Amino acid sequence: MKIYVIEFNQDDPTKNTARKMIRMKLAEPTKRPQGIVLNPLAERIISIDDKTSFEKEGLTVLDSSWNKSNENFFRKFLKNGRRLPFLVAGNPINYAKPFKLSSIEATAAALYILGNIVEANKLMSVFKWGKTFLDLNRELLDAYVNKKEEEIRQIENNIINSIKDG
Repeated sequence: MKIYVIEFNQDDPTKNTARKMIRMKLAEPTKRPQGIVLNPLAERIISIDDKTSFEKEGLTVLDSSWNKSNENFFRKFLKNGRRLPFLVAGNPINYAKPFKLSSIEATAAALYILGNIVEANKLMSVFKWGKTFLDLNRELLDAYVNKKEEEIRQIENNIINSIKDG
């Protein structure tokens, strides 16, 4: 399993989850994207369709601050970009905010969706609040796991519509 991180040094280093992944040898730093790139502006959603690419080339996480990264920043990384479907943060900074995941949450979610559930749980176990993220999103993650992109898109649309109607 190859996980890469492009660091932009925009976050508080003491709270930076990507930096901790690197320190713990759970990810490698890189200067250029490799394999699938987790990008919140990507049109495509990560799905089981990406499993072969992930296994061959890995996954790159863009470690930037939500407060400092705008659309132009993310547009530079659209090649091989995949976004995550609707999930909520479990981290203390953005708790329960939709789509505002930390780097480690995004990585764990991608692993889970690709069917690497044990690895996703192991990754989240390095933070006290890691189980919170998984518990908050368990139903969603279980709905998305091992599904094709169009199936995930439909599930996500149903979820968002039910929230709007709710």
